[in-house]
Amino acid sequence: MKLDPVVAVVGLGYVGLPLAVAFGTRFETHGFDVSAEKVASYQRFVDPTGEIDVSELKEASCLRCTTDPGVLSLADVIVVAVPTPVN
Repeated sequence: MKLDPVVAVVGLGYVGLPLAVAFGTRFETHGFDVSAEKVASYQRFVDPTGEIDVSELKEASCLRCTTDPGVLSLADVIVVAVPTPVN
């Protein structure tokens, strides 16, 4: 069993970003989102929603945010945190 799994979080919104940041403080973590604008902000250590502050983003030194879905193939564990429409 691998002791340090590679984690991917799909969806970097108000649920996914805090999860990715938490995992990214300890494990290699790939945060994936379809929004290039969101990903660019996170790469500059800025969360436009204010949920996560600069220091928390910087502490997550193992977190890499991207719009490239190819990183999902690198993960041992994938967490999906996307909106679910309810009718």
